[in-house]
Amino acid sequence: MSDDTSESELPSRALESTAPESRLTKVSTYHTLVRLTCDHVCCSTSNNVASALFNAVVRAVVFQSSVLSSTSSKLKSATECAKELEEALVRGAKGSNRTLVDLSNAINAWTAGKKGLMSGVFSSTEDGVAATTTLLLDNDDAWPEAERHKLAIRLVRDYYDTDFQAHCRKSCVDEDALFEHKMSCKFLPVSCPNEGCPASFSKHSQEKHDNRCSYKLIDCRLECGRQIARGEMEAHAAGDCAMREVECPYAELGCQHPVRLGKMSEHLFENAENHLRMLYTAETKVSTRVSALERWAQAVVDDDEHRREGLRAIDTALLTLETKHAELDKSHVGSKSHITKLESRVKDLEATVKKQSAELASFRKTVDGLRQSFAQIAKQ
Repeated sequence: MSDDTSESELPSRALESTAPESRLTKVSTYHTLVRLTCDHVCCSTSNNVASALFNAVVRAVVFQSSVLSSTSSKLKSATECAKELEEALVRGAKGSNRTLVDLSNAINAWTAGKKGLMSGVFSSTEDGVAATTTLLLDNDDAWPEAERHKLAIRLVRDYYDTDFQAHCRKSCVDEDALFEHKMSCKFLPVSCPNEGCPASFSKHSQEKHDNRCSYKLIDCRLECGRQIARGEMEAHAAGDCAMREVECPYAELGCQHPVRLGKMSEHLFENAENHLRMLYTAETKVSTRVSALERWAQAVVDDDEHRREGLRAIDTALLTLETKHAELDKSHVGSKSHITKLESRVKDLEATVKKQSAELASFRKTVDGLRQSFAQIAKQ
């Protein structure tokens, strides 16, 4: 940056070298030289700073909000925090030799200063950051994106990048020289030339971006001869690339030749005889297998018929047993009635026996009395 620094001193040197001119002419020349200064700022740096500023305001809003804070109060807080952050960074840039590291530290320090004792107690800080980020992006009026980027460029160019790491301040003697320099300045904002890519960056980053741009057309890595976007290379190599190695449709029948997708028609034509032979062999095997399956199926049918006959025999035997069981049940009912009658008859006989036994005992008594009477008569 020594060249830029020395050239940025051109206005003062020019003013000193215009002794013959009037003071008014000197001042006019000085302001013309000051105006003819390159003001390009590194795109990636300004974007990163704008993103850091946005994240700082988001976290400040989260730190200062509560679960009862409304959407409108959060948006108002975001606007106030953005203004306060800008003032703090401009105020903190006083002094010389400020660098982008100092800017980053200043943003972090300001954010940390917004954190209160109760921040994150009742809810997750990271959840709040995610929700507030979405809220501010959906309501860009709270802190417009264009204003964030303008502030980021101003902070880099006018306050913190004193060592010219991310912006250019080269002075030129006339407009033609300034235009020529701006077109070749390493911080010139350029858009990616690859079709479909929305990226913008500084000129010095063009080669780096080009080496990783997913929209850049590059030669197919399988050397099919086509140019494919870098981001679509894997899908191309796994899909319609003519040099992709694929299986022959007859691979399951035994064809193990490696085939390129673009050479498939040629392969099928050259190996038609072999493929037919494989088909015939496979058909023979299938026919043999089908015959075996048919025999097996017939055996299953026959076995099933035998089983059906056995089941019918079992059904007949069960029916016979059920009939006999019914007959036995009827016989059992008749036997039970006969037994009841016999029991009644036995009871009657028992009663008769008891009666006859009593009569026999009385008769014996009478006989014994007669015997005694006869015995007395005989003695007399």
